[in-house]
Order: sequence, then C-alpha cells, then structure tokens
Amino acid sequence: MARLEIEGLCKGWDFPVIDRLDLTVEEGEFFVVVGPSGIGKTTLLRLVAGLERPDAGTIRVGERDLTGLPPYRRRVAMTFESYALYPHLSVFENIASPLRARGMAKAKIDETVMGVAKLLRIEQLLNRRPGEISGGQKQRTALGRTLVAEPDVFLLDEPISHLDAKIRHELRLQFHTLEALRSVATLYVTHDYAEALSLGDRIGVMGEGGLLQVGTAREIFQRPQHLFVAKHLGQPSINVVEASLGMQGDALHFAAEGAGLALPVAGPHSATLAGRDAGRITVGIRPQHVQVVKDGQTTNGSAVVEARVEMYEALGATGILVAESGGVRLMALTPPDAIFQHGEPVRLALRSEAFLYFDADSGRNVMVD
Repeated sequence: MARLEIEGLCKGWDFPVIDRLDLTVEEGEFFVVVGPSGIGKTTLLRLVAGLERPDAGTIRVGERDLTGLPPYRRRVAMTFESYALYPHLSVFENIASPLRARGMAKAKIDETVMGVAKLLRIEQLLNRRPGEISGGQKQRTALGRTLVAEPDVFLLDEPISHLDAKIRHELRLQFHTLEALRSVATLYVTHDYAEALSLGDRIGVMGEGGLLQVGTAREIFQRPQHLFVAKHLGQPSINVVEASLGMQGDALHFAAEGAGLALPVAGPHSATLAGRDAGRITVGIRPQHVQVVKDGQTTNGSAVVEARVEMYEALGATGILVAESGGVRLMALTPPDAIFQHGEPVRLALRSEAFLYFDADSGRNVMVD
C-alpha cells in the first residue's frame, strides 16, 4: 500500500477542466474533494482510474507511475455516481464480481458479500437484479462492489448522494471506521459541504481547474483563503457585502456600496486593512455571527444595526432569519423557538472580530498569508 501523488495534472487546453492540479493523498487518509457540479470532480477520478487520459501531468501510487497504464493494471477501485452495475447479474453477483476475478474461494466470497450487504442494509436484495431495485439501492450495491475489492486506492464518486437522509447519515458515521477505507488512500468527491466536513481527514475545495484550498475542516471553514471557498462551505451561505474602506473619526469602517450600512473594522483587522491602497473590499459575515438582540441586551462589543424582517424560516433545531439593514440583506441563525413577522423591526448584533475580508478583484482573503 502507498500514497497517491498527482502532479501538474491537466485535462483540456483551451478550456481546461483540470489545470495543473497537484494533490497528495497519504496511505490510510480519507481525502474529500468538494465543489459544485460541473467543476471537474468526476473528471479527476476518471483520470486517476485511467478511464480518461490526461493532457499533461503524472499520477503515481507509491513507486508505480500509473499515468500511461490501462485501468485494469492500476489496482484502483471506483464507485460511479451512475452505478455502472451489470444489469443481467443479481445484487450478490455484482458485489462478488471483483472477488471472483481474483479467484477467491466460494465460502469466503459468501462471507465477504454478506458482511458488506449487512453494513449497507441490502442483504434482503441480494437475489434481485438492478432493474428491480431503487436508485438508492443501486448506489449501495455499487458502493458494496467497491468496498469488497482490495485496491491500492479507493475512488468514490458521490457514493451516498442518492440515499435518504437517515441512511446517508449512518453511512457517514461508518465511513470513519471502515477498515477497508482506512487502510489505503481514499479519494472521495462530493458537492455536499456537510458531507465533506464530516468525512474528510483533509478537504480540498475545487475551483478554477484546481484546488483553491486544502486543509482540515476547521482550517477551511474558519480561515477560507478565497471567497469561492467561503461561499461554498456553510448553510445558510455566508453573507457577502461589497464595500469601501474609509476612516470615520479615528476608526476604520467599511461602508456597503450603494447602501446605508456602515460598520467598524475590528481591532485585529484594522492594521492590515488600513495599509491597503485600494479602498474596495468584499466582506464575508457568516450567519452564525449575526444575532438578534433585544433593547438593553449585552452584545459583548458586537456592532449593532437596525433591520427589518424580510423572511423567517423555522427548521426545527434552528431558524433562518433574512433581514434588511440599510439596503443590505443579512441572514442570521436564530434559536428554534423564535418567531418573527414580515416587516417587523429587529436589532442585529454582528461579531465584527469574526468578519472575513476578501480582495474585491481577486477574491483572496487579505488576512491570510
């Protein structure tokens, strides 16, 4: 077993889907690539699997250069979002197919298939064919076929995206302890940020043909290096305010462009931002850093603004408030028992020390080296 190393990988020249991508996945590491649909995540997996050829770059597993090898010589196992099941074979035979190809004894095949079927809750479907089961059951069958293999690398293409919420949550928990996945390098792609944050030992956020940021869930969520990263991770999504920097008295403030909202820049950020030549800045404010407060309530130094409720969505465990302040729409997370009416005036406390500041042109986080 060994680590997966990708260097300078390119696919396409005029409009590259993958553009000089570098990535290392250590042996035993569960690495998640997250990004919106159509960004090149599946193409990356297909290049590693040998189903497509790169226009440049190398793919290595340990000492083996896989770049020019056909798929059957790469020793990788891939789960396809489109299932790719054998329609004439039963669920049992689909899962057992890589085991039979290795010449495994029948008794061992039966034991292995039944074990993974119980894990995926499809043991009652083993005698059915793909045309007789649902999309979610097909996806679990495809995942089972991958898990029974003994590859050098696992490639998982949104393997639980079509499952219902309860089973998806259970499988996320099981992925943390599956010995098969934890013994080799695993490359997992998804568009679901919650899935990525839950599963990944490390996460790579994909955009612009490459990985915009790689790190742990905490690193990426708390210190996004790019506005694209900040906007993609989090639900509800981050509040984005296009603004201009300027002094008001002795304090540095930012004022929303074309609106009446102006807020102070917190002390830890003011020295860095004050030295910027350009006055334009993009400010990111996460909804969990916006709190509805009552008159006289302590705000612990947060900036307080007056606003009016545009919409309120109760979600059981929490609520999402959308309010307008000075021409700027702000989303806030609220306690589950909160009640708001359209047009109701509210006071919002914004934790200014938690604001994120991005270059208005490049989208880079100006507070990250």
